[in-house]
Amino acid sequence: MMQAQIATPAAVAAAGTPADYVVVEALRKVYNAGSRQQVEAVAPTSFTVKAGEFVSLLGPSGCGKSTLLMMIAGLDAPSQGSISVAGRAMTTPRAETGIMFQDPTLLPWKSALENVLFPFRAMNRPVDKYFDRAGALLDQVGLHGFHNHKPRQLSGGMRQRVAICRALVYEPDLLLMDEPFSALDAITRDEMNLVLMQMWEEHHRTALFVTHSIREAVYLSDRVLVMSRRPGRIIEDIRIPFARPRALEIGETPEFNEICGYLRSKIEHVPH
Repeated sequence: MMQAQIATPAAVAAAGTPADYVVVEALRKVYNAGSRQQVEAVAPTSFTVKAGEFVSLLGPSGCGKSTLLMMIAGLDAPSQGSISVAGRAMTTPRAETGIMFQDPTLLPWKSALENVLFPFRAMNRPVDKYFDRAGALLDQVGLHGFHNHKPRQLSGGMRQRVAICRALVYEPDLLLMDEPFSALDAITRDEMNLVLMQMWEEHHRTALFVTHSIREAVYLSDRVLVMSRRPGRIIEDIRIPFARPRALEIGETPEFNEICGYLRSKIEHVPH
């Protein structure tokens, strides 16, 4: 028997509790495609994320996962519906939100340490007082001795480690990640999943993670939200039952593979 706890979308959309940190209500996104044509990217959808929870958005390509994440980040305006974070309506980007993209988007002329410190420069904060914190984060992700290396001197996985540090250095309360490891090879991706897991255990931020990888979603998450084909909406809410911390070896257990198989069946038969 599959041990994952499954909640219906209606249950997910129920009235929030004080512990609900991210609240998405009837959110919809429509793009103008020219010649009076409109494309609905995200159908009205609702869900909540509790404080300190790690939730993955999983679904077929083009289903609106990234669009949904960018609306939560305040980087794309919804056509309808509402978003609140920490009890405040989201209308513009928040300084307290950390974001990671597929491309680490490091400044090529800056060192790893300077890239991690860049958010403080962008916010006009005194950088010197954060050097120790930035250096400690780089050491924590295995980049001791690489603080002064430029991005071209780092591997793809190392660049994403720098990006993780940059997203966490100013201690955001919400971490949004848009397929940050999808361009990496399988071995490096496993390594980065472990690094991210360890960092999340250490800092325990509320997290939303977009991925195409079922195994990645199950390994990292407390819950996995499955989206329909475009226009995307939440059609399944799967709670992952494994205790933390988790080793990569958990992926070899029957329970893990059973949940992956269940999610795979939902993705393969995902409705419009």
